[in-house]
Amino acid sequence: MKKLVLSTLLTAATIANAGQITALNSDIELSGGLTTGYFYSTNTGTSNHDDFKVSNFIISLSSQPKDRGIGFTTMFGSILLPTLYDGGITDSKAILNKNFGVLSGYLTYLPFENVSVDVGLLTTNIGYEIATSYANPNITYGSVFYAQPFIYPGVRVTYSYKDFKFYGEVNKDKGYLNGSSSLPTSGAYAVGTLGSLYGINYALSYYDYIAYKNLIDLVLSKSLNQNLDIALNIDYQRLDNTAKQQGHDKYGYGIAFYIIPKFENISIPVRVEYIKDGSKGKESGIYNSVASGYSFTITPTFKPSKNTFIRVETSYFKTDNKVFQDKSGNPKDSKLSGAVELGLLF
Repeated sequence: MKKLVLSTLLTAATIANAGQITALNSDIELSGGLTTGYFYSTNTGTSNHDDFKVSNFIISLSSQPKDRGIGFTTMFGSILLPTLYDGGITDSKAILNKNFGVLSGYLTYLPFENVSVDVGLLTTNIGYEIATSYANPNITYGSVFYAQPFIYPGVRVTYSYKDFKFYGEVNKDKGYLNGSSSLPTSGAYAVGTLGSLYGINYALSYYDYIAYKNLIDLVLSKSLNQNLDIALNIDYQRLDNTAKQQGHDKYGYGIAFYIIPKFENISIPVRVEYIKDGSKGKESGIYNSVASGYSFTITPTFKPSKNTFIRVETSYFKTDNKVFQDKSGNPKDSKLSGAVELGLLF
C-alpha cells in the first residue's frame, strides 16, 4: 500500500507471510488478513450499532514488473474504516461501499531505469495511516487521516534515485473513501518526495483538489531502537476561494503524534492528535466542522504468533464545539470509543 512509512509495516505484516503462486509466466504473491471485533462508542446519535463486526477482510495479489515490463497490485475485500468520529459503529454492514469488491488496483509499467508509472485505482502517498487498519498501530483512524485523500483513480509517475523517490500524479479523487462522489472537486493532482534522510523516514507532499482545497502533508518516522517507534504527521490545508463559505475561515491544520513501545510480543501504540480549523461558527469544514479538538488513543496489542494479534483500544475525542449527539439528540462536545479486535494475517 502506498502511504509511505507504514507501507513497511504492511510489508512486514502481509508480504512476509505471503504465499507465492505461479500463473503462466508470472510469479504472483498472495497476502491479506481477516480481523473481527466488538466496537462501542458514545454520542453517535440515534444511529448507534454497538456490535460484533468484521473490520477487515482483505485479499491482496501482486506481481512485480521486471526488465521494463508491466506488473500489478490489487486489493479486494471489505474494510470497516472506523474513525474517531463514529467509533466504527454507525454502519451496521461495516464494509466499505457496503459490499465485497475491488478496493484498489493498478498496473505498474517500467518504461526506463528508475522510472515507474502506476495506472488504475491508486492508494495515496499522503499521511501515516494506511487503508488496511490491521497494518496501522491503532484500530480506529484518526481525525487527521479523515481529512486526507485515500483511494482514487489516476496515474502516478515515480522517479527513484538512491534512497529517494520523487513523484507526480493526476487523479479523479471525488470521495472514493465513502463510495460516493461527495467531494466538490473536478479532480486533483499531487507532487511529492519520500525516502530516508539522516536515518529518518520522511514523506513530503503537496496535494491540490482542483476547485476545492490544497493540502501540504509531512510525515516523519523513526525506529529509535528495537523497542520504540515514533512518528509525526502534520497537515496544513487551505480552501480555494471558490469553496470558501462567506463568513467562514479557509485554513486548517492537524497534528498527529505516534509512539509505539514494544516488548517482545506486546506493544502499546499511542496516538495523540490536535486539529484546528478556525473559530466556532466559522469552521471551513476541513475537519468535519470541528473548530478545534484533541484526541488520545491507546491500543495495547498482544501477538500470540507472528501472524496473529489481539488488541484492545480506548480513544477519547474532545472538541471545542458540540458536533456529536447522544442517543436523545442532545449536542455533545466529546466522544469515548472502545474496541476489541482479533486479527489473522496470511
